[in-house]
Amino acid sequence: MEKRIINLDKYICILNPKQAAFYWGEKGIEPKDIYPSVDNRNEQPIIVFVFNRIDTQEAYKEWVERR
Repeated sequence: MEKRIINLDKYICILNPKQAAFYWGEKGIEPKDIYPSVDNRNEQPIIVFVFNRIDTQEAYKEWVERR
């Protein structure tokens, strides 16, 4: 699988599909990229959602409060 370089100062990678759905579906924040990857802990396939860090700051606070 191709390695991707993500600027983590500008973007965040979300691995939790429910969190990604909250950002995208409920908050209308579209991911900048979506790609398949492999979980390093157990070699299971995962989907990575890449969002703009600044766009998700308020949504993240709301996500944490809901948990």
